[in-house]
Amino acid sequence: MTGDSIERAGRGGPARRSELRDLMRAFLREQTSLAESDQDTFEWTSVTTADGLPHTWIYDLFEDSNGTIWVGTWGGGLARFDGRTWTTYSKRDGLASNAVTSIREDSRGRLWIGTDRGLTLYDGQRFTKAGLTGKSILTLHVDGDDNVWAGTWRSRLTGGGLHRYDGQRWESYGKRDGLPGVEILKVFEDSRGRIWIGTYDHGNGAGVGCWDGTRWQNFRVEDGLLDNCVYSMFEDPDGRMWFGTLAGVSVYDGRDWYRMTTADGLVHDRVYAMLIDAEQTMWFGTEGGVSRYDGRDWTSYTADGELVDDLVRSILQDRDGGLWFGTYPFAPGYGGISIARKPAQRDSLEQKAARYLPQRPAREINPGTS
Repeated sequence: MTGDSIERAGRGGPARRSELRDLMRAFLREQTSLAESDQDTFEWTSVTTADGLPHTWIYDLFEDSNGTIWVGTWGGGLARFDGRTWTTYSKRDGLASNAVTSIREDSRGRLWIGTDRGLTLYDGQRFTKAGLTGKSILTLHVDGDDNVWAGTWRSRLTGGGLHRYDGQRWESYGKRDGLPGVEILKVFEDSRGRIWIGTYDHGNGAGVGCWDGTRWQNFRVEDGLLDNCVYSMFEDPDGRMWFGTLAGVSVYDGRDWYRMTTADGLVHDRVYAMLIDAEQTMWFGTEGGVSRYDGRDWTSYTADGELVDDLVRSILQDRDGGLWFGTYPFAPGYGGISIARKPAQRDSLEQKAARYLPQRPAREINPGTS
């Protein structure tokens, strides 16, 4: 890493420039430079409406237990890819709305589908209403006990808040219950079973909250976050929590906070999606493209070369190792999905997709929103 913006906030005081890098090396695959490693060369494919997508504003990507890829689009409904063909589902099929924001699977193999107008359940045969009618859902999570958590926004119109379904009834949480805010961008469960939320709250943000089963503990900028709007999060193998904010990435180890920005290698400070892949490299989806860090080197991919668009809203690694990047440009006619695969993945889902999807380079476009 380069730059001086990686620092530790809180009780520990300023950290050494290399301290976060040292922490990351514990679980990232450090190697020779990307230029010297053929195995880090990717082949890129773009998927748009010309290839079968119903819409190019991609909000969520999800792979179910059967290896089927599901795509939530804002305006085109739900898309399903079986490795060969695309199928589209819309309100005519039973979806609550054609603005699909989140897809998750429970232990029975059923899909819970969050939309801008409520929750839909798909049992493999049909779509049925599943509650929260009229609520604008942004994020879903099915926890280890099969409880369904739904984070909502548009609080002035529909109330917002966090909602949990235990199989029998819904329970709602708001500020009076200890939530930091009522417009929820992300719900995440860590390895200890704690529920974390990231907030939006009319664009100002309210920080993150952590539910340990008894009470909420909340964190804001004054505690160490770079920004109070938190779009993405994950837990690294050492138990640290990572938060993608509108001002960079904040990392919390339970005591101290660490910060990562463009000065350290990110292509843009607005971070909407994060992933550690199967080869222990890190990916950050931002408003300016995707950044990859392998423990030593940073590489960024943008619409000037590999990506179909710059604003990356979601990242998925499928079971065959292929990396899917869903873009959301806010501009009609732009966006879609970019898929990266390594040449060695000859039998991957992307190779199967190539028999159906035309193999062509990503379009070079300027969405005008970054």
